Amino acid sequence: MINSDFKDINNFLSGHLVTNEDRKIVFCNNYISSLTDQPEDKLLNTLISQYISKASNIFIDSYVYPLLLSESVVKEMQVTLLGKNGKKIPVVVSIKQRKDGMSYWSIYECAIRDKLQCELLKANDQLEKQSQALLLLATTDPLTGLINRRELRAQANKIIHQAARNATTFALLSIDIDYFKCINDEYGHQAGDKLLMELSKLLTNQRRINDLVARVGGEEFVMLLSDINEVNAFRLAEDLRELIEKQSIDNMSITVSIGLVVTAKNIKTDLDTLLKLSDNALYESKGSGRNRTSIAQL
Repeated sequence: MINSDFKDINNFLSGHLVTNEDRKIVFCNNYISSLTDQPEDKLLNTLISQYISKASNIFIDSYVYPLLLSESVVKEMQVTLLGKNGKKIPVVVSIKQRKDGMSYWSIYECAIRDKLQCELLKANDQLEKQSQALLLLATTDPLTGLINRRELRAQANKIIHQAARNATTFALLSIDIDYFKCINDEYGHQAGDKLLMELSKLLTNQRRINDLVARVGGEEFVMLLSDINEVNAFRLAEDLRELIEKQSIDNMSITVSIGLVVTAKNIKTDLDTLLKLSDNALYESKGSGRNRTSIAQL
């Protein structure tokens, strides 16, 4: 007769869990709970990806799951779990997947057995850090920390599609510092850089939670205002312009010229068209004496 203790899965020195077709945990034992530092009832119905490092999730998505689709079993794959306070825990995983998408995971913690494994883990961490650094470099302006033109395009497309689905309007502002070259010539480029950084902070602080602020050129910024009509967009632009005019940074004062375009409901548009129209309105503001807001018609 088999002792009942042998039937208790919580007595095994290995982790066992089951995920459904949505990759949510539907069963786990105490070993998994101790590794993740989460009680079992908190683990249930949560995504397994929450407890796996970013690099390991990429590995699982790009290699493990495609292999499971063709072979139904993967054995002894090393991944990194996330424990208490984000502690990284190397584990060995074997997974068997049923046709209905249910997956059975066996997990045990592994000690770093040799120098090669240690170097691999270090390289993995460095790769994660480098990926984050490259992503930051590719999407943000290094001086101001605002998103750059490339990232503006990526995020703006989401807002444009959402507005089309919901039949709502949004606005785009092109904002350019007046006589910025004269400021650089008189006070130096360091002073000019400080003005750019301070203006970036002001625009960020004044934006609404779903609005975008980007630096798209030397002294030119763009704000994308979601779910707003022309009256409110013009009022917001003017409030910004007047607030900027009142600022003094190291005894330097600046003004800005603004070009504004507001979309119309049920009319398809794209970012390039909006940027061209708002730039035209910006040039109109410059040509009319600067320190003003002009509206372009879509």
